[in-house]
Amino acid sequence: MIITTAGRVTPQLIQYAQRLSANYQIQYIKRNGYSIQQLKDYHQTDIFVAGKDRLFVSSLNDKNNLFFHPNLAMVRAKRLLRKEEDPFVATAKLEKGMSVLDCTVGLASDSIIASLAVGSNGFVTGLEGSKVIYIITNEGLKTCNSTNEIFNKAMRRIKIEHVPHLEYLKQQETNAYDVVYFDPMFHEAIDTSEGLNSMRVHALADEPTIEALEEAKRIARKRVVLKDHWKSDRFSRYGFTQIKRKSSLFHYGVIELH
Repeated sequence: MIITTAGRVTPQLIQYAQRLSANYQIQYIKRNGYSIQQLKDYHQTDIFVAGKDRLFVSSLNDKNNLFFHPNLAMVRAKRLLRKEEDPFVATAKLEKGMSVLDCTVGLASDSIIASLAVGSNGFVTGLEGSKVIYIITNEGLKTCNSTNEIFNKAMRRIKIEHVPHLEYLKQQETNAYDVVYFDPMFHEAIDTSEGLNSMRVHALADEPTIEALEEAKRIARKRVVLKDHWKSDRFSRYGFTQIKRKSSLFHYGVIELH
């Protein structure tokens, strides 16, 4: 991977790109008037582009750009702030002051909702094994600004770690979190949006294993939650109680603990 600036280069963009280069150990390349496609053809790698309004990745093997976009989370957040029920919050039984570990954070939609639900006295940690997705999400949560300050604060409170979830789980003390959550890529595709497809290009095949689930049950004080396609056999295979939702193609599963 390399990082460069948007076409209209400013000293501020150069400083931003160089800071990201140092923080994430990505080579910085001056734009020098070249198109992103020309840079991809020459360097044969994915390219991070630091723009005025957003950071995005132009993938070597995908025509669509990947960038942070909390749009769906914002819709859910507005409902939650109106005291309407969110299925994830209800299933995980999230309350103020609780701690949540999101083992497959992706673009952090569920982590943002969890952060809203647990409030400033709780905390949410998100794990991402893909370096590309980790950088996009970590920077997005720090810099994205909505018109809702409560939503912005919820994003800022989330801590993102670039690590495979099994490795992280093994390092944690018993009962370290109230809730441990898994949202692996579905075997059955239910969303053909460009955003999700672009994320799939970079996502790791980081499916929960029996070992990971056992570690999750060890460190979760209250429950382990799984989100998956309604046809998935992971619910029964791993011992989750499947919460069926008539109008949805994905369901939640729960393992209640102490």
